Amino acid sequence: MTSHRLLSQESQDAYQLTCASPPPKRKFKGANPDQLTPFQQKLMVAGDVWRKFIAPSTLAFFLVLPVLIYKGQYITKFLVDTWYVPIMGIVGCTIPSGGAPVAGGVVFLPILTMKHIDAHEAVAFAASTQMIGVGIFAPMGWMSRDPSVLMGSFLKPMFPFAFAGLVFSYLVTPLNKSDEVLLAFTIFVMCLAVYITKGLVHNHLD
Repeated sequence: MTSHRLLSQESQDAYQLTCASPPPKRKFKGANPDQLTPFQQKLMVAGDVWRKFIAPSTLAFFLVLPVLIYKGQYITKFLVDTWYVPIMGIVGCTIPSGGAPVAGGVVFLPILTMKHIDAHEAVAFAASTQMIGVGIFAPMGWMSRDPSVLMGSFLKPMFPFAFAGLVFSYLVTPLNKSDEVLLAFTIFVMCLAVYITKGLVHNHLD
């Protein structure tokens, strides 16, 4: 009976110690340069230059640019009219970072149209933000951490399809009216909802 109590007390102490101890921190240090190819090493050097100098300068430029454009109306006009944009950007980043295959444009377009912004301008805003964020900052960031994740072999087979889609959208289905843009967006969101639901049911979104 005494040994059983001692064993129970030791189990409780071990459980409390485990709960009180913070989980070990996992820190990603990036790729080992010695394990990279010479070309990947050059990419890593370029990524370091981007991360240390070009990226901060670019961020400062985009922060100062509205001040130079609006000048005295920066607070009364620019900040008051665009207060929701940072929140919209955070939500647009949170959803895909959680594992859902949803880009920021799915969040941007309905919010911007509700703010009485034309659908064409909303699409242009979504495309430009993702071009800068996903097309420039994300790959350049990976270049400084682990260039091996950038697979250039995928660009060649994907480029013809991307170019064909661009030509098709401009020449065959230009969507000149805002209602046409919203209709195409609605159809896309419905297809995306079906895809996500199917992925969740069959556990394909790991």
